[in-house]
Amino acid sequence: MKAVIINGSPKAQDSASELIAAYLQARLAQAADCSVCHAARYSRDEIMRAFTGCNALIFVFPLYVDGIPSHLLRLLDEIQNSVADVASGAAVYCVVNNGFYEAHQNAVALELMGNFCVRSGLRWGQGLGVGAGGMIAAAPIGRGPLKNLGKALDALAENIRNNKTADNLFVKPNFPKFLYNAAAHMSFRAQARKYGLKTKQLYDKPRQ
Repeated sequence: MKAVIINGSPKAQDSASELIAAYLQARLAQAADCSVCHAARYSRDEIMRAFTGCNALIFVFPLYVDGIPSHLLRLLDEIQNSVADVASGAAVYCVVNNGFYEAHQNAVALELMGNFCVRSGLRWGQGLGVGAGGMIAAAPIGRGPLKNLGKALDALAENIRNNKTADNLFVKPNFPKFLYNAAAHMSFRAQARKYGLKTKQLYDKPRQ
């Protein structure tokens, strides 16, 4: 089979989406001709050429305001009327990660991707919502706090290899929420100090 993973992160490199895409590509390599395209670096025509003859289109991106990043949304709008011509019968799979602990925060973005399938005439395969995306660079996927994520991605890869449709999955880390929130606040304070701000200034109300 032929599959393409679309990295929808606005970051050029070192993103959670890049790590997830690499993990999936490794899991699919033995059973599929699987390549990765970066939506922020590839042109529409380059991506459409990569889609040609595909059995599976796999979108991996971060959550932006409960939705799809603007550059990826623009790409979807541009290709929705023509993608089925080059990837007839292809199934769409999707992994959305966010910085919140709660994985269900990604439900709306997965629904939007399902709407794209309806408009484009493609088949919805499965979606995976990933919470606590800020931890993905902190540990190997499939181990420690990311053990649940590894299991979910393995199950998704299995469905992609077998061209199966399945219910959406939502994954939280193997890590307590209060510790995740504490680590996030430490990071915010460190970033504030980097730019010359004091912690209390983070709570200042904007001037009217």
